[in-house]
Formats: sequence, C-alpha cells, structure tokens
Amino acid sequence: MSFLRAACLGLNLTLGALTFGGLTLGAVNPALAQSDTITADQQSRLWDALDMPGALDVMRREGLSLADEVAEQYLVGRTGASWQDAVATIYDGDAMGDMMMDGMVADLGGADPDPMLAFFESDLGQRIITLEMSAREVFLDSDMEEAARDRVRTDAIDPDRMELIDEFIAVNDLVDYNTSGAMNTNVAFLRGLATSEIFEMGEQEILDGVWGDSDASRSDTEEWLRAYLSTAYQPLSDEDLRAYIAFSETEAGQRLNRALFVGFGDMYTYQYNALGLAVAQQLAGQDL
Repeated sequence: MSFLRAACLGLNLTLGALTFGGLTLGAVNPALAQSDTITADQQSRLWDALDMPGALDVMRREGLSLADEVAEQYLVGRTGASWQDAVATIYDGDAMGDMMMDGMVADLGGADPDPMLAFFESDLGQRIITLEMSAREVFLDSDMEEAARDRVRTDAIDPDRMELIDEFIAVNDLVDYNTSGAMNTNVAFLRGLATSEIFEMGEQEILDGVWGDSDASRSDTEEWLRAYLSTAYQPLSDEDLRAYIAFSETEAGQRLNRALFVGFGDMYTYQYNALGLAVAQQLAGQDL
C-alpha cells in the first residue's frame, strides 16, 4: 500500500514546522461509498487487506500530536474545552473513515478490484502490509526516524537494495504524490488560519509562501521515503520487493495507488483546513 507520508514541512511564513495529522477509524459503512465495479463485499475485503484501521490509527496519533504542537505554539492560555472539542471533531473516527472510503472507492470507479485483492490478500501482500504498519509505528519515535534518515544520508544501505527502493518510489510516483499532498494541505491550513485577523493573508500570499518552500519540501520528502521504505522492507528479499514493484506497474496497482492518495488527500485537506479554522476561532475568543 502506498502510505501517505507524515511529512514535516517548514512554512516560510509565521508557522514554523507542521506535521501531517491523521485520524482513527471507527465503524466504516461500505455502503457509504459506491462504485460501478466494486461491490460492498470487495470494498470491505480491500479495506481489511490493506489494514486501513491500523493505518488510520497511526495517523490519528500523529494528528493528535500535531494539535498539541499547534496549541503550544499559537494558543498559549487559549486551549479550553472548546479547543478540545474542536480537535475531537477534526479527528472523529467515523467521519474520517467514511471520507477516506468515499474518496478511495469513487476514484476506483471502472477499475477491476480482483487483481488488487489477489495481491494484498496473498501471504506476500499481507506481510508487506504488516511491515509497513510496523515501520510507521517505529517512525512515531522521532529519534528512530532520524536514525533511519541518517542511514540514507551516509549511504549505509546496500546500494542494490536502495536501487530497488528507488525503483519502487518511481513506479508509484511517491515523491510527486506526497509533495503535492503536503502543499495542498498546507494551503488548506493557511486558508483556515487566515480567517484570523492576527494571521490575515491573501490567497496569493498563501500560495507564494507554500510554493516558495516546494524545493525543500520535495527534497525532505524524498529522504523520508527512502528512509521509511528501506526500514519497512528490510526483511523482504529482493525477489519479494521485485514482485511488489511488478504489481505496482500493473493497471490495478496504479489505480489503487492513485485511489489511496485521493482518499487520504481528501481527509488531510479537510483536517488541515479545520485545524486552521479552529486556531483562528480560538484566537478570536469564539466558542467552537
């Protein structure tokens, strides 16, 4: 599964470093999402095969940590019950799970889900998902993430293995997907924040600020991906990784990859805009 990155981005405005937020999965109703080719049963099977509950739970913890950091930076003395209520709403499990499902399944319209299920319900597919989840858990510890990044920076990873990792990144277009996703969510956050008189800014100012940091964001994203994926796939053999790359090159692999980013992107855009609005409303002394 192509995992949307929890990127740390420096905004060249007054915001400092922001980290991608996340959500938890409540009871997802597959009937909420409709596709002309994917049945409710197939939706449920794909959801489980990709361990979306596990992925979204990790993202929820990242998001709650982000909310705490934002409060510490911008809302000193202003985080009462209304702020906690806003955070709980932003990271509501049922709503976020539904949004993810809706975006993913809508984008899969016309696709054949059978090859996706065949791969991810296989022993190899399940092992890959387990490894991805484990590595994401590891990266919740900033020291562990930095150690993994350092291994990339110092060329401590076998060159042949890194070549396969880079091929996987390229086949799935992960740098572009993650960089554009980061920029979109930062724009969404700033649009919400800009409703405050303290942080008032125009649309062009927002876009210029985010685009001005795009090169640094892309470089950081590439390093994160290499560190994360080399950590996650370390137990896989080269043959296993080549099999994953081969699936990713298929039409089914490409469609699923895109659909996951659409679903995650929808959720993150909503969350970041809502978080920016919540900060602005707290600064204005309004009840949320």
